[in-house]
Amino acid sequence: MTLIYKDECFELGLPEPKKGEQQVNYVTRVMMEGIQLDTRQARYVGIGNLHSIVSALAKKRLPFSVKHAVRKCPKTGDIPPYPVDVIWMTNEQRNAYSEMKKAH
Repeated sequence: MTLIYKDECFELGLPEPKKGEQQVNYVTRVMMEGIQLDTRQARYVGIGNLHSIVSALAKKRLPFSVKHAVRKCPKTGDIPPYPVDVIWMTNEQRNAYSEMKKAH
């Protein structure tokens, strides 16, 4: 299990990771709090491969949105020209996920 860096999460305004929390659960919790997360931010906080988490969430039929966009690198402050994954949940998707959790 890879550690999610608490200080870097705080620096980016992301929620503090819970002790022993798996990356897929952390990413879900971030989206449930109405926060967008991109590949560069994820890498900065210790999540090396957001794309694989996106695949895992899709397999679980979790409702969320994905787009590709150019985003700032938190480490360098530069804006590389290459688009990265950006994921989030709309209000409707958060409500649908809450209903899914109640059903289980």
